[in-house]
Amino acid sequence: MYEDGWNGLVFALAGAGGALISLILLYLIGALGAGDVKLFTAVGAMMGLSFVLKLMLYSILIAGIIGLILLIMRKRVAVTGQKLAKWLFSIVILHDVNSVMGMKHQTNMKFPFMYAVVPGAALTWYYSFL
Repeated sequence: MYEDGWNGLVFALAGAGGALISLILLYLIGALGAGDVKLFTAVGAMMGLSFVLKLMLYSILIAGIIGLILLIMRKRVAVTGQKLAKWLFSIVILHDVNSVMGMKHQTNMKFPFMYAVVPGAALTWYYSFL
């Protein structure tokens, strides 16, 4: 918002910077694509830090629900649970941070994150403005 002057610039930079910093880790481990990071950064610049953080929270929660439904449908809950337990053990107990980067190269079940962002955006909009 160019009418807001410096306050508008700070608002946009805070939103964009918050989104970029928050999602760059997910991009680095391969959980999100660069397009998702750019989208959230742009939304953060336009709507502000509070809105984009809520959008990320709702989108990630919905992605988890979609992922769980897909695991149940494909009967892969036990196998994926074992992988997750091993991964968490190596990070929390063994302090092996390299296992995080190893996740990027595994063959994991994936789906487009936009399937979660659209309902996440609707929920964020609803709870922010209605």
